[in-house]
Amino acid sequence: MVLQEFSNGVRLTVQVKTRSREAKLIVERGGIIMLYVVAPPEKGAANKEVIRWFAKKLHVPTSQVRLVSGLRSRTKVIEVHNVSEVDVSKVLGLDSVRLE
Repeated sequence: MVLQEFSNGVRLTVQVKTRSREAKLIVERGGIIMLYVVAPPEKGAANKEVIRWFAKKLHVPTSQVRLVSGLRSRTKVIEVHNVSEVDVSKVLGLDSVRLE
């Protein structure tokens, strides 16, 4: 499941590509969410950028964005607290894409 609502927010599964020229989110075929970040995958820099990116994009404090799994993996599960699945879909442009 790429995007899933739970009692206190939303959980997203994201593929992260590091050392990109710019930070951007792309939804690929099959509903795979790709997040390109500028930071390298060293000393947690990329993970911190992922958290900051989602917090800024969703207009929530970084304390409401949590990396649940994938600390050392390209596939990461992110939890964003106090938001709805509908809001996240709209803000990230996922409402027009079928997510499976």
